[in-house]
Amino acid sequence: MVTFEDLGVALQAFRSTPGNTVITIPESIWSYTRYRLDFDDGDQEFVAGDWIVGATSGAIAKVVSIENLSEGTWTNETGYFILDSWNGTAFQDNEEIKVAAQATAANVNGTIKPLTDNYPYKGMVAKAALIVVLANTVLFDFSGGIPDQTSLIGIPIIANGSLVVRSQENVKHIKFLDRVAASAGTVDITFFF
Repeated sequence: MVTFEDLGVALQAFRSTPGNTVITIPESIWSYTRYRLDFDDGDQEFVAGDWIVGATSGAIAKVVSIENLSEGTWTNETGYFILDSWNGTAFQDNEEIKVAAQATAANVNGTIKPLTDNYPYKGMVAKAALIVVLANTVLFDFSGGIPDQTSLIGIPIIANGSLVVRSQENVKHIKFLDRVAASAGTVDITFFF
C-alpha cells in the first residue's frame, strides 16, 4: 500500500521534457490564476474537471466551469470556459479544442484572458510542489541558481523518483534540465494550495 500525505488542494499541473534547455516554471503556474476562454461551435458536452487541449497549439487547461451557454443542447453551442492549470501555451483563435484525447468538440473564439474578479486561491503561491521524474535523470535547483549538465550542478532525481518541495520560495524558483544532453527526461509537477 502506498501512503500519500495530503498536501492541500491540487490546482495546477505542469509537464515538461526539458532536454538541454533550462526550464523555469512560469508564475501563472505556481501563483494560482483563473482564465476565461470563449468558444463557439460546441458539439460535445464539457463539464467541470475536464482537461481541454488545443488540437494544433498543444495548449492545455482544466475546466473550472462553463458559463453563458447559448443553447443548452450542445449543438453549435457558444459560451466561455473558466479555466485553471493552464500550461502557458497560447490557444489559437478558431483552433479546434477537445477533451483530453477525445474528438474535437468546439472552437476557440479569441484568446485566453486572466480573470480580474475575485475567486478562491487568487494569486496564492503554491505551498507545496510534488515533482515526479517519469523518464531519465533530471537536474534540479530550487534556490534561483541554474543547473548545469557539463559541471553536473543541481540535485539529480532519477527516473521514477519524486520529491516534495514545501517552501513557497523554493516553489517559485524551481529550475531543471536533463542531466545528460538530449536524454529526453520527462517531469510532472503538481502544485498544491
